[in-house]
Amino acid sequence: MDSMDRVDLLIVGAGWHGLVMAKTYIETHPEASILILDYGESIGGTWAEERLYPGLKTNNIVGTFEFSDFPLTPKLYGLEPGQHIPGTVVHKYLCDFSKHYDLESRIRLRTKVDTATLLPSGLWQIGYSTSPSSSAGAEKSDMEPTTGRGEVLASKLVLATGLSSQPFMPPLPGRENFKGHIFHAKDFKSRAEDIASSKTVVVIGGNKSAWDVCYTSAARFGANAHMIMRRSGGGPSWVWPAKFPGFFTSLAGLSSTRLVSWLDPSPFGPSGKAMRAIMNRSWVGQKLISLFWSHLDSKVASFNEYDGHPRTKNLKPWTSTYWMGNSLSIHNYETRWFDLAKDGRITAHAAEVVSLSEGTVQLSDGTSIKADAIVCCTGWEAKPNIKFLPEDVATKIGFPGELPSDPSLKAQVREEVWNSAPILRREPIRNLPVSLNAETLPSKKEKSESSPYRLYRFVVPYHHDFIRRRNFAIIGAHITIHTAILSQAQALWITSYFDSRIRHLEGSNKEPDYHKIKHDTFYHTEFERIRRPRETGGAGERYPDLVVDSIPYADMLLSDMGLTYHRKQSLYKEIMEAYRVSDYKGLVNEWIELHS
Repeated sequence: MDSMDRVDLLIVGAGWHGLVMAKTYIETHPEASILILDYGESIGGTWAEERLYPGLKTNNIVGTFEFSDFPLTPKLYGLEPGQHIPGTVVHKYLCDFSKHYDLESRIRLRTKVDTATLLPSGLWQIGYSTSPSSSAGAEKSDMEPTTGRGEVLASKLVLATGLSSQPFMPPLPGRENFKGHIFHAKDFKSRAEDIASSKTVVVIGGNKSAWDVCYTSAARFGANAHMIMRRSGGGPSWVWPAKFPGFFTSLAGLSSTRLVSWLDPSPFGPSGKAMRAIMNRSWVGQKLISLFWSHLDSKVASFNEYDGHPRTKNLKPWTSTYWMGNSLSIHNYETRWFDLAKDGRITAHAAEVVSLSEGTVQLSDGTSIKADAIVCCTGWEAKPNIKFLPEDVATKIGFPGELPSDPSLKAQVREEVWNSAPILRREPIRNLPVSLNAETLPSKKEKSESSPYRLYRFVVPYHHDFIRRRNFAIIGAHITIHTAILSQAQALWITSYFDSRIRHLEGSNKEPDYHKIKHDTFYHTEFERIRRPRETGGAGERYPDLVVDSIPYADMLLSDMGLTYHRKQSLYKEIMEAYRVSDYKGLVNEWIELHS
């Protein structure tokens, strides 16, 4: 790759979203030159080989985590129907996908994008640095870069870095005094030997990765694990049974059924809008919604027997499943997770780490834990670690964490959200474990007011400079259990956007309605902030956190492109049957035929 080569499309990230973006663009633009840059040792992003810690599995079962035009055949990968997919299988599947669609020759691994400069011509000048393989004697492949620095020009740029690239490490007072191991969950695989030699492991966080790290530390390595969850946070994730008895057999099935989507105030998509309005605005509808989610709370709590043992009470979620986002976990473990808690192998604490000493972790409730290792399951930096130039470009993109912009519009759309769904005016009820020395929780005024990702349709900047240029997009800047469906819809929407084929944004004598574009961007992003607040474990404060609103969101993207979003064979199936990845088979070909 010479210093100033030029490509039609440059994609940053060779994970799930980057690969489907490349595949989609190649199918619609066979002659286009495409380059994919990724700093990892292997493709896959979250599912890269070097990040697959022992026991890692998807929250999805076979048939719900695959590309619609490239099925993950169970027999080929040694899986059974209904099985949660091991991380090693996901990595192998993505490698097979890349080979099948001839993506390997377009990927450069161990290549970090440092700068992205928007030139006056509209081209992107990308500065990158490469590093040698960390594996001694590694065989050179098509994806092997030369070491050093370089630059490349791109007509269009897509960020597919996802939301799990840059680990967030919390400030730990006294960290310099601690003599044990401290690392982020991202490095759990490479640091497995450190856990294997530890008698006591402190795990900071209550999300999916924290549950996985606790289980692996206790069940596989024989350590005692302590799960530490600050009382100002979202608390322990809801752990869903792998299968539900009754009509809805899994969380994926429940959350992708249109009937259930009517019980959510989602503003996305044209399908079911009238029913959602009736259910979420009327007294009777709100009562039915409350009963449904209360029943679901009770059902999951009963399965997990939170109140059945003194040592599992601290693992009971602090809020209803109604407010739950994708911080959830699925009970996809080899043995029963809660039995480890009952046996004293895993202990949950609703407290904050206040200090570290040579071999001790001190908590805000007065507890002292002698620890050999600390694993931080504390999430990720939302903003990509790329410097955008000129200086105002990053502000126009709408990355999270910036100062609030247009407070009057923000206040207006929040009022609109509350009017459309009065239930959202009520703050979530939080039932925390009793603590004699609990710290004071932040007041409403003290909570962060930083802005989330401000992206139109959650993929492109709303600023008119970017809408006019149509040369930049971000794919995968959200979390959802329906990654396979939404990634394909986003990739095709971005392709349509680049080609000026989004009907209401098409270039003509009349400019797009920039005021409406900005309004819709603020409305949708503020809805996510209200719907999935931080204090319930939600991520809406930083980026979209999509659960039962995933299919309506996909509907919105397909509707924008003029494609069919009602994809079932009958009205009954459309309402009562869960949407699956296979329902979107041939989506790209439908788009090609529409524009041929």
